[in-house]
Amino acid sequence: MKNKLMAVITMILVLALAAGCAGSGSTTAAPAVAEAGAPATSAQPAANAANEAQAPADTAGELRYNPDTDPASDIVIYQGAWNDWWVNTPRLGEYLAQPPYTIGFITGWRGEAWQEQMYAEFEREVERSSLISDVVYMDSASDVDTQIANLEGMFAMWQAGKLSAIIVDALDANAITATITKIYDAGCPIILFNNAINSTKYSMIVSDDPGAYGINGAEWLAKELNYEGNIFFFRGVQGYPIDEGRSGGALKVFEKYPGINIVAIEYCNWAADQAKSAFFNMYAAHPDFDGIYSVGGQMSLAVIEAMEELGLNPGDYAHASEDNNGFLQKCLEYNIPACANCHPSIQSAISVVMTEMLLQGYPVPKLYYFPSPYITSEEFSDYVRYDAPAGIFVSTYLTDAELNSLF
Repeated sequence: MKNKLMAVITMILVLALAAGCAGSGSTTAAPAVAEAGAPATSAQPAANAANEAQAPADTAGELRYNPDTDPASDIVIYQGAWNDWWVNTPRLGEYLAQPPYTIGFITGWRGEAWQEQMYAEFEREVERSSLISDVVYMDSASDVDTQIANLEGMFAMWQAGKLSAIIVDALDANAITATITKIYDAGCPIILFNNAINSTKYSMIVSDDPGAYGINGAEWLAKELNYEGNIFFFRGVQGYPIDEGRSGGALKVFEKYPGINIVAIEYCNWAADQAKSAFFNMYAAHPDFDGIYSVGGQMSLAVIEAMEELGLNPGDYAHASEDNNGFLQKCLEYNIPACANCHPSIQSAISVVMTEMLLQGYPVPKLYYFPSPYITSEEFSDYVRYDAPAGIFVSTYLTDAELNSLF
């Protein structure tokens, strides 16, 4: 079976690197290319008051062209499809600056496996860059006020000529918008990745599709249960944009099927200990459950461990989750019917490449958007990594040795 997941990651990396910001050093060999996973969502950025271009009202939200069937000449020359794609995007040369660059990088929090993996992807991309001389790094420790202070501090550095651009993983879609708007309006390059804000005032964003993540997993689980059954639902961090997207997409799906009952739902903050405790409480109140929906693979691994402690057979319960390595291993061990969505940590590396392009004056899209692929238990053996830590997520180009050095 061809590798659908790595095909999507390969496509993302090749497109980003080929666009014009090749750094120094070698790259990890890419897996074989195969067909892509879930289809991408058509998205058209909104225009702000400073930009006169407007997407046609009668085409907003519609897919006016299909790259799988429409030749490139038809799309670009005759359909004018790119006219609205470039609404509110950085102008050619708008952020042009001379290298070497000092990049500001702000994370939402650290310590959780995906975050550490993401940071390692960022560091690797910076190390092989010939354009970046220094990085100013700040973590926000899951606190919005801390993130705002971090943004203000880096903005002051940019104003003093000590910083070239800011890359940030937004903790809240609304709470930090005013700060980012101020930074953007002042002319500082502000690049979002992994999470979005409720504004058009940012230079660009690198993101996969959290809504599709939720929809794909929920549709799979509903079908696996023949559209009837009681499920436990494990959410991430309350108010966090990715949780809103994943959980929101899943909840919309479950609302369509009256036979699917969410008998327990709880925020577990992507923490294994909280998910395990929540499962014990859920099971005590609802021992007749049929399936699990989780927005995080590390939580799912903890849930399966809780089942083991209670003497339950995890293979009796359908499980929709994420591509956590330990979760995949447990699914193969117990023959669990499962689905694993993928959230590639390479987003941080792509954001580095896109920032370099902005600072070289190259045109870049406002929205670097790619689909959220998912795999099923029939495919897990093609992706599981027994020589890497259980906590890692398998949609990565980091080697087993690099991953083992993180944990």
